[in-house]
Amino acid sequence: MRLLVSLLLLLLLGSAEPRRGPRSKAVERGARGHVRGRGRPGVMRRQTEVCLEYMESGEKYLDCQDRQLTTVMQDWPKDIHHLLLARNRIQVLRDNMFAQFTQLKSLDLQQNRISRVEDDAFSGLSQLKTLLLQHNQMTTASEEVLLPLPRLTYLRLYDNPWSCLCPLESLIRKLQLPGNRNLGNYAICAEPLSLKGQKLKKLTVDLLCEEDKGPEPGVVEWPKPPPKIRKPDATSMCRTYMFPKPLLDCSNKDLISIPPDLPSDIVRMDLSNNKIKHLKPKHFVLSKDLKLLNLSSNNLHHIDTGNRSTAHIFSLSHTHM
Repeated sequence: MRLLVSLLLLLLLGSAEPRRGPRSKAVERGARGHVRGRGRPGVMRRQTEVCLEYMESGEKYLDCQDRQLTTVMQDWPKDIHHLLLARNRIQVLRDNMFAQFTQLKSLDLQQNRISRVEDDAFSGLSQLKTLLLQHNQMTTASEEVLLPLPRLTYLRLYDNPWSCLCPLESLIRKLQLPGNRNLGNYAICAEPLSLKGQKLKKLTVDLLCEEDKGPEPGVVEWPKPPPKIRKPDATSMCRTYMFPKPLLDCSNKDLISIPPDLPSDIVRMDLSNNKIKHLKPKHFVLSKDLKLLNLSSNNLHHIDTGNRSTAHIFSLSHTHM
């Protein structure tokens, strides 16, 4: 009897104790976070954290390539020497856009969507030596954009659809000055049709404004011969990179031969993953600074070693076939 009473008391006490319901997932997450002392990592990050800042040879680089940027940020370091902005979404270079980077020596803006450059876009960059604007959508610009750059010695403008009309005259005259040997090389006219394919460096400048005037009243204008069809050259088919080391990248282009008009100042060239079968010395006769030639994953059947002046090229190629 006593045993039965004891069992009944135990059952009554158990039913009187408040039950704990199931813990919600939100509470569990909160408890875990509280115990660990760490909250959810912040989703918003300052845009400066997207870029990579590093030192090389005593100079500071800020690598902001492939970041879908449309402009530069005011909180980026101001003491950088090299700013890499290739492959972003920049469309317009505004006045004083880079004025805070007074120590800048090189500015890489290739492969963006730049269609307009305001006259004071490069104001404050008195130390700039290298400016890369190739592979964009620029049609015209004036000499004014280069006036703030007294030390500029290397300018790339090719693979832009240049409209060779009167507004471009002052810039072309600047490029053609004898002392500007490396400014605007390989850039060509996209229009008008009569000048299409002509190099800005070799263009007869007086023709630009003639195209704007049109025929005089009463003068019969004979049809002009069609422009010569130019084969795509290396600068329009390939990509040029200056950092961390100069490289002409012609890989994965389905090439069956070496592109014509190789830049004379290339140091490294990547021709891998193409369909090249033959190699001749004449392809590289002007590339006297070439140190590395990658020909891997091609279908080379024959290499003509040629004369001694180009033999060094093929000693490079054998190691990358």
